[in-house]
Amino acid sequence: MQIQDGTLVLGVLNGDRSAFAELYDRRARVIRAICYDETRNAHVAAELTQEVFLRAYRDLRRLHAPDKFAAWLVGIARQVCREWRRKRGREKRAMVGFADRLAQADRWMDSPDAHLFELREAIAGRAAGAAESLTQQERLALHAFYLQSRDVEDARGVLGLSRSGFYRVLSSACKRLRRILNDKSGQDVPCNRRDATGSNEVRS
Repeated sequence: MQIQDGTLVLGVLNGDRSAFAELYDRRARVIRAICYDETRNAHVAAELTQEVFLRAYRDLRRLHAPDKFAAWLVGIARQVCREWRRKRGREKRAMVGFADRLAQADRWMDSPDAHLFELREAIAGRAAGAAESLTQQERLALHAFYLQSRDVEDARGVLGLSRSGFYRVLSSACKRLRRILNDKSGQDVPCNRRDATGSNEVRS
C-alpha cells in the first residue's frame, strides 16, 4: 500500500530526507509538465521544476494540511511560472527598447558629425569627465561592442555577462556618454531625429 503524501510530509518535518525524495519522485513529472506547458522549453521547465521543489522544501512547515501537498505544490509551480513569465516579459521589453537604442547609437557612431570623435575618446576614457563617469565595466562593454566591432554574444562573453546583463551595462554606458557629450557641447545631442521617411527614432 502506497504511503500517503501527508505521511511523507510529516516524515520530512521530522527529519526524514528520504521522505522528500519520495515526494519528488512521485510529483516531479506532473510539475515538470506544468512548467513545460507554460514555457514550451524543456530546459527551462527542468530548471523551474527544481525551483518549485526547493521552495516546497524550504516552506514545508507553512503547509497546514499535509494531505494537501499535491495541490499546494501545483500552486507553487503556478507562481514560479508566473514569475518566469513576468521576468521574461521585462527582458523582452528591455531588449526591444535597447535594440532601438543600439540602432540609433550605430547611426550616431557612423555619422560624420563632430560628436563622433568625442564619443570614441569617451569610450577610450580620454574625454574630460568620461573616466570618472563611466565604470570600468561600461568602458569595456562599449570598447568591445563598438571599437572592436564584436557581436553581442562575443562581447558579453568577454565581460562574463548574460545577454540581458550586457544590454543593461551597454544601455547605462550610452546614457552616461550622452550626458557627458551634452555637458561638453552645451546643447542636447540630437538623438531623437526623423529619418527620410519621417518616422521617429528612439532617444537613447
